[in-house]
Amino acid sequence: MRASWRRAVLPVGLAVLFMITGCGSAATAPPNTDHTQELQNRFDALAPGSTLQLDSGTYRHSGVLKIRVPNVTIKGNGTTLAATNDLTSSVQVTADGVSISGITFAGATSGTRQSGLDQHKLVISGTNDTVRDVNIRGSAAAGLFVDGAKGFTIDRVNVSDTLADGVHMTNGASGGSVSNVTTSGTGDDGVAVVSYGDNGLCSDIKESNITVNGNRWGRGITVVGGTRVAITGFNVSNTSGAGLYIASEGNPYYTQSVSQVSASNGRITSANIGTVVHGSILVYSGNAGRSVSNVRVSGVTVTSTPAKAGRDVAVLADSGGTVSNISFTQITLVNDSVQPFVTNAPRSATSTSGWTRNGTPIEVP
Repeated sequence: MRASWRRAVLPVGLAVLFMITGCGSAATAPPNTDHTQELQNRFDALAPGSTLQLDSGTYRHSGVLKIRVPNVTIKGNGTTLAATNDLTSSVQVTADGVSISGITFAGATSGTRQSGLDQHKLVISGTNDTVRDVNIRGSAAAGLFVDGAKGFTIDRVNVSDTLADGVHMTNGASGGSVSNVTTSGTGDDGVAVVSYGDNGLCSDIKESNITVNGNRWGRGITVVGGTRVAITGFNVSNTSGAGLYIASEGNPYYTQSVSQVSASNGRITSANIGTVVHGSILVYSGNAGRSVSNVRVSGVTVTSTPAKAGRDVAVLADSGGTVSNISFTQITLVNDSVQPFVTNAPRSATSTSGWTRNGTPIEVP
């Protein structure tokens, strides 16, 4: 028997509230009920300006769910949307002005890593979409995938145990705010801005209060192609690769150039514990004809970099990529014995000032 819902008739301009009630709710449905069609019907029945309040409990969905009505609010109340088929496991926000809050999105925590749009757990691609007070537990691909969205807001979001990145922003995503985000045990980067080839340059993104608690592969916080990205207030620990990675990459990704990126007031602990050699902070240009320029890293404490990482900070260029105007100020190194700074770029391309190691000022060669 299908759940009932009711629509309040209100004057134009006032929100309309859709309440999920009845025996089709997650709380009262038989175990392992597939709610895909029920949820999709409810999402499609919304009118612009209305609110959908989901019941508590777990809604299982075997197919992709799409939110395609603009300017709606979807709220959870102890609600979990749990994917049961890795290949069609995403919830996709394609409309503008959608607000989602109070929901846990659950997906794969083991198995084969996927990469398609239908496999990222939560996808946003509209304009002025908001994701707030959301948990993402597992995903066949990335946890929260920002697919070219404009003017987006991501706030108070926890992502854990995904098979790919925690938060991945790409395809020209711009004008976004990412704050109070924690990722734990992700399969790849914690929080990433990536501009592939000519698919659109990500720009004008502000990240604040970002915590990355370990991953199985990849880096902590990354900007791999992008412009005007500001990262403030971050705490990264136990990452496989670099804790902070700012780069333009060549084969096989061929990402775009990087410019006007800043990272400040952060802490990186025990980064680069995996098999690659990055160091705790790596600025890298490895795509012919592309550049990494005007990068500012300041007020960052780097602690317990493992010996196998080889260095705390590196600026490297190869394969025809170039770097210029890269600065590191007020860098505090604690409890390690690796080289503080390594570069193969012209020394004029980088500047360093205000570095200390275990409380003692050092000159960076």
